[in-house]
Amino acid sequence: MIRSFAAATVQLLQRPVGIACLLTLGMVATSAAEEATDSNWPAEPIGVRVGFGGRYKIGVWVPVEIRFGSSGVPPDEVTLTVADGDGVPSRVTAPVRENRALTYTRFGRADGKLSVSYGRSDGPAVERIFLSSTGEGDFQPAVPAGAKLIVTVGADSLGPDSLGIGKLVAALQQGHDEQRMAVACLDDFGQLPDQWYGYEGVDAVVLSTGNADVPAPSEAQVATLEKWITMGGRLVLSVGARAETVLAADSRFSRFAPGRFESMVSLRQTGTLEAFAASSTPILSRGGADGSALRVPRLAAVAGVVEAREADLPLVVRTARGFGQIIFLAADLDRPPLSDWKDRPRLAARLLDVSQRRIEETDDSAAMMRFGFTDMAGQLRSALDRFEGVGPEPFRLFMLVLGLTALYLVAIGPLDYFLLRRFVGRMQWTWLTFPAIVLAFCAAAYLLAIGLKGREVRIHQADLIDVDTTTGLVRGTSWANVFSPRMRSFDLSLRPEFAAGEALRPADVLVSWLGLPGAALGGMNARTSSPVRWTEQYDFSRDLSEMRGVPIPIWSTKSLVARWSGHGDECLDAKLADDVLAPSGTITNTFDFPLSNCVLAYRRWAYDLGSLEPGQSVRLGPMSKRSELKTLLIGRKIEFNEAGDRYHQQATPYDQSSVDAAYILRTMMFFEKADGRQYTMLSNGYQNFVDLGDLLEADRAIFIAEGSAGGPAAAWLDDRLPITEKNRQHVTLYRFVLPIQKRETGQTQ
Repeated sequence: MIRSFAAATVQLLQRPVGIACLLTLGMVATSAAEEATDSNWPAEPIGVRVGFGGRYKIGVWVPVEIRFGSSGVPPDEVTLTVADGDGVPSRVTAPVRENRALTYTRFGRADGKLSVSYGRSDGPAVERIFLSSTGEGDFQPAVPAGAKLIVTVGADSLGPDSLGIGKLVAALQQGHDEQRMAVACLDDFGQLPDQWYGYEGVDAVVLSTGNADVPAPSEAQVATLEKWITMGGRLVLSVGARAETVLAADSRFSRFAPGRFESMVSLRQTGTLEAFAASSTPILSRGGADGSALRVPRLAAVAGVVEAREADLPLVVRTARGFGQIIFLAADLDRPPLSDWKDRPRLAARLLDVSQRRIEETDDSAAMMRFGFTDMAGQLRSALDRFEGVGPEPFRLFMLVLGLTALYLVAIGPLDYFLLRRFVGRMQWTWLTFPAIVLAFCAAAYLLAIGLKGREVRIHQADLIDVDTTTGLVRGTSWANVFSPRMRSFDLSLRPEFAAGEALRPADVLVSWLGLPGAALGGMNARTSSPVRWTEQYDFSRDLSEMRGVPIPIWSTKSLVARWSGHGDECLDAKLADDVLAPSGTITNTFDFPLSNCVLAYRRWAYDLGSLEPGQSVRLGPMSKRSELKTLLIGRKIEFNEAGDRYHQQATPYDQSSVDAAYILRTMMFFEKADGRQYTMLSNGYQNFVDLGDLLEADRAIFIAEGSAGGPAAAWLDDRLPITEKNRQHVTLYRFVLPIQKRETGQTQ
């Protein structure tokens, strides 16, 4: 039959009409195939951008953009899958608009692997794998969780170090890995995220406005940046020669200025700016006698702390904005004469509050070997992993397991032999006694585990609520460890509650896992991969407020963190004014529960206020008892040395083994003010948004108190219901950012 078909085909090809028929059929078939392919097969991704120019941190939310080609049909949506801090695959889904999908995810491993699944509802699904090790597109290996990430936008074509940060970075690269700094240089605003949490891993954003060719940002981008600042971000705004345009009333940058633009000034004396940068090298040669000058704007009605001024001209102004701050420089960092200045890195370091000296390498290897962490967040995570009624202390548990193991070895060996030899006389019965002993010990171990671990879900959480009394903005962070006595999946979400258990609305909530920073076993920078390969995946909701199907193995825990924000009416009643560089006024507890361990921090001083009952007030003045903030934080005290017959100061050593969440959080709150790296022998780079100590430099006071044990400030939910009602441990800390009124109008600090 095949031969007959071949012969017929040959005869047909020998005729012109037959050739035409075959060509027509071929074209129709090809067209049909192409039409079927075009109508069902999605377009291929042509690029991926992770973070800011390929720079991003692990363990935090980072923007991920997937771009698709023009051939084929754009997919309806994309699903991104990455491993979380425990190596469990997590997924986020985003729609595709205009051949582009922008979403946010959290990488749990430094050696990033990104799986992109895409397709159409009426066609096949396709998966593509991106590896950071290959450097494809803007997807590079991640920056350590404890490193500093600086994002610069708008620099001109003077090179990647146009803002003078490159030399600063090189000086710091000699330090510990967790203390390194990375810089992402963006040449336009289009690469900025459209959600504030996309900046979560960014320590500072530097905006340079000297280049007129950089397209202006959109209103949505500026609003997103502004929200990130109020949530605790830091913006360095450099405005010089183009100030008349950049700071105009209708400009989108004007909202970041500390005052109203008035006029341009040619500055020929720059000694104050040089002193601010701790430099002995002049910016202008011969004081500007050769005609050179620094073009700077003059601002009227300046609000904030003027840190450098030339006569009556503010040059550097620090302004608090919610829980963040804006540092304004009245000059162009990326234009002459500053771009030609030898000590420009010193100026950049001062603006970013980064020490230029080489960071001392502290011996944190002991902490990693003993406790498994080198970051304060790791200690907090470890503290929350302790549950009342779940097993003894680790050392006692180790000794118990060691003792049972020794007893088991004795039972299956010498004891079995002795009993059979002495009382039975038939050694072949060991075929019965040996498995019986094994089964008995297995049953005993199972019953002992149930007795030690329990049968109920437990949660241990710590909440920190920050309130900006100026705007009523409330920012909450909830860390929690959930213990499961059996293998099961959870649908996790958070319900914020403020003060007396009232739900805070409206509230934006972000729920996620909390990774272990560092290179220890199980850490996000571990050099070895996780021994457990997870196949079960879980999903984030579109708005990232819920994690669905999170697996927790039997007798194991999952570390979680959630951030939320909203506005509250019930705030601390504080009326404070500056009186000879000291706060003067009253603070009243307006809550219906007592506040304990109250401390007020202002400038470099701390006032221990004890406890405040509901409705109770405390009065402060220049004669109020106070101590240096650093002294209070590190527990420094004066001791008498009998051998040397003299007094000396002695700091209380920091307890790296502490499992007191309040103790750990209080150290994190003013970490830099306490010189925490040297004091604790740990870093604080992973959850560094907790540190608001810099606001003390921006004309703010900070009141800290511990709430009552009546209930947490946020409720963790499983399938929209509280995870547990009775097996719950928690601690709640409140922190209020208070404005300080000036005795005299226009007074600056």
